[in-house]
Amino acid sequence: MLKKKLTLIKEGSSEFYIYNVDQGQIPSKSMNTFYNKKMEINRDISSLAINAYTDLYEQQKLIIIDSMAASGISSIRMIKECKNIKKIFINDINPEAIKLVKKNIKLNNLNKAPIKIIITQKDANLLFSEIAVTKNKISNEIQKKPNVISIDPFGTPNLYIDSAIKTIQKKKGLLCITATDTAVLFGVRPNVCIRKYFAKPLHTEYSKEIGSRILIYFISRIANLNKIGIIPLLTFYSGHFIRIFCTTFKNQEKITKYFKNIGYIIHCKDCGHRYSFGNNILEVSNECPLCKRKKNLDYAGPLWIGKLHKLNFINKMVNLNKNSKFANKKRIEKLLSFIKEENSMPISYYNLHKLSKNLGLKAVPKIEDIIKIIKKEGYQCSRTHFSYLSIKSDLDLSSLTKILIDLE
Repeated sequence: MLKKKLTLIKEGSSEFYIYNVDQGQIPSKSMNTFYNKKMEINRDISSLAINAYTDLYEQQKLIIIDSMAASGISSIRMIKECKNIKKIFINDINPEAIKLVKKNIKLNNLNKAPIKIIITQKDANLLFSEIAVTKNKISNEIQKKPNVISIDPFGTPNLYIDSAIKTIQKKKGLLCITATDTAVLFGVRPNVCIRKYFAKPLHTEYSKEIGSRILIYFISRIANLNKIGIIPLLTFYSGHFIRIFCTTFKNQEKITKYFKNIGYIIHCKDCGHRYSFGNNILEVSNECPLCKRKKNLDYAGPLWIGKLHKLNFINKMVNLNKNSKFANKKRIEKLLSFIKEENSMPISYYNLHKLSKNLGLKAVPKIEDIIKIIKKEGYQCSRTHFSYLSIKSDLDLSSLTKILIDLE
């Protein structure tokens, strides 16, 4: 009778069941067990990221917490695709999800796997708190802190970050954090963003990057309160979510030095000029440096103004992806190549389709042609994974506009 209620799906190296009534549904909290096909690339990249982390940070016996496992597909894929896993906690507060997790573990023949699998039905914060204690209440053994924690909620992750940081390995731990409340982070609901993330967003053409930087800032600040620092290894946006991979460190002097990565973005609504500055409010001009107007200056922040990615980490993921069998392999290759390009670029990007439309151009010039011209002029320029129709550059907007007009 149960089998009639289930549908078998294959993803990556694994098969798993979801409930028939959930198949094809718009992802929502009302689903029996949450599943979103569009998040497959999130799971692909998470497997690559965990393996890159294991190699680069020489982690031999991983303890992983998948705190919001739903059907368990993320956990199952980690077990089958990631190396050096010693123990994994597969958790979800939904009892229907736990039923599926157990069935999917059996389906993939993981019951007798050498990896210790602990399935729990708890609020994520409660699970983090229980694991954070020195002694395991069940076995009375010394509990080693987990190396990897994944937080993948429906909506904001802000409720779980503090307890996750209290639980994670203090040095070289890996936090994998997803946010799907993009309307909040991208400035559509600015007051909610201020309440949830203690930062003001901006609804602009480059709001996806602003939202990502606000999320990193929030994680960093919560970590700092716990005497821990974080270093972003990979920040990526896809479709309707942001996913942050960052590693932890514990050094108060280093944490203080990392304060330089916290700042603001100033945006001129008149001419479109934008720039970032640090926490020193005396550095802020009351007029736009480009058009010299004063009335229409706006800002976003506080947010992370440092690097979004670690180049050696991205290179490692690129190499791992070459040997992968993911359905999204080529898409991931393209995404990571753009991420590598943008890593040394200034904050923000320019949407060439919007600019061309605003200028009344008959056609949009080829991005490759624009990049060549900008570089020939002695400026930096690259593609960006945040928007495949956009470029990043240290060239000012008025000069970019002139190039577009000349190319018509």
